[in-house]
Amino acid sequence: MRRGVWILLPLLVLGLLAAAGTPPAAAQSKTISILATWGGDEEAGFREVLDAFSKQSGIAYSYEGNRDSTVVLKSRVAANNAPDISILPRPGEVAAYARQGSLVPLNQGAADDLIPTSVLNAGYGKAWIDLGTVDGKFYGLIAKANSKSTFWYKPASLRAVGGKIPNTWDDLLALEDRYIKAGKTPLSIGAQDGWTLTDWFENIYVRMVGPDPYMKLHVTHEVKWTDPTVVAAIQKFIQVFTPPDKKLAGGVSGTLSTGFIDAFNLVLKPNPAAELYYEGGFMSSFAAQNFPKLEPGRDYDFFDFPSVDPKWGKPVVGGGDLAVAFTKGPEVGKLMQWLAGKQANTIWASAKKGSVVSPNKLVPLSVYPRLKAQEARQLTSAAIFVFDGSDLAPAAVGGDAEFTALQQIIKDPDHYMDALQQLEDVAARSY
Repeated sequence: MRRGVWILLPLLVLGLLAAAGTPPAAAQSKTISILATWGGDEEAGFREVLDAFSKQSGIAYSYEGNRDSTVVLKSRVAANNAPDISILPRPGEVAAYARQGSLVPLNQGAADDLIPTSVLNAGYGKAWIDLGTVDGKFYGLIAKANSKSTFWYKPASLRAVGGKIPNTWDDLLALEDRYIKAGKTPLSIGAQDGWTLTDWFENIYVRMVGPDPYMKLHVTHEVKWTDPTVVAAIQKFIQVFTPPDKKLAGGVSGTLSTGFIDAFNLVLKPNPAAELYYEGGFMSSFAAQNFPKLEPGRDYDFFDFPSVDPKWGKPVVGGGDLAVAFTKGPEVGKLMQWLAGKQANTIWASAKKGSVVSPNKLVPLSVYPRLKAQEARQLTSAAIFVFDGSDLAPAAVGGDAEFTALQQIIKDPDHYMDALQQLEDVAARSY
């Protein structure tokens, strides 16, 4: 007995010493898996953010950029092989995964929230928190965003006719009349790309009725496309381009045969065919590329899409991407907190490639070029933000059917109800 004990004791001591000198595998950090759609410059910008996180935290990550990430993610979730974190392009997808129990809440007012309430409130306004909230719990952190409520103009052109930046819809119509009296064509619309017309409608509609009917029209179809509120918004839209031979560059035929970039070029070229152009903040990139000698903010600029009903002011219509978590652990929590913080968003906003406009209000506006700073200010101060409605609707509705209906209204505004009824017929079969 004693001889056996003496043999076992040295072995036990050696085992304890070995264990003390070698940390167990469980203490090693987990590598965080991330799935998104971004490649190229978009991926490069995101990797700047992730690399800085890894350097500071010591936590490794693996990133997969896949243009079909939505399809890939769906199959992986079904196979119980979801990534730790994914970037989703629509809030509707966040809601769907949350309601099927696949997502981990990022914040629900608990002590172990992945993103503490203090961090969330410090960086984001209520509009952005609401965007990622499903049934009272916060699941989707807005990672980057863009505005589609930017109306482009030329300051020198405005001064030449004694005009002012329009604050209301009536102001916009008055400015059009001022341009016509000066012998100029006020507006260029790239209606060959039907989605530009959906953006027009969405900005008008949410300014007339607010976000609730807007969502009921596009998401749940509780509001029909023949509803009086939709009709009133379409009538406003018709106002802005009627009479087309005086208000539209190229008239009806030119408008319907011109793409969105060429329509902007018509305003910025040396002998402009029009003076105003509506589309999103991303148009500044095309302006810089196609007219490098023009100075942003001096030769061209944008104002907020005018208000229609003062009750709703100037909601921002736009798009964006939301980060969600499929697993819960300290590493995932640290990365989510990082993505919600000032440093990560500032790095992303000033990335060498793939820089973004951040909805995080802690990012200094000084990191942006002038027009991007204006867009960031618009986004971070938005009291109401709604996602692009045609992207929220079923593809059959928000794609071809709505594109065709609005193009038809441009072509034949007197019969707009026929176009809306055709759109409603498609919607009735699609929800």
